Amino acid sequence: MSTTEKTMIAELAFQLGKVTRQAVDNRGAKATPAELTRIANDLLEAGEEKVASDVLMLFVAGFEEGSPPERRIDPESRA
Repeated sequence: MSTTEKTMIAELAFQLGKVTRQAVDNRGAKATPAELTRIANDLLEAGEEKVASDVLMLFVAGFEEGSPPERRIDPESRA
């Protein structure tokens, strides 16, 4: 696999994590930072033997960042 393909896969995994987080946030449920961490850990465990670990870690990194990224700094502004 070329470097370009690997970069595209990495970017896709990260963006999928971000849109997954956005979908969770858009459900109207007010998830606490602890609940979001549990979800991220569950994602890691669920994909452990199904998805390459580096791709899975990028997905979770995108999930934890969310969209927009400033929400990581101020978790109370997730509305």
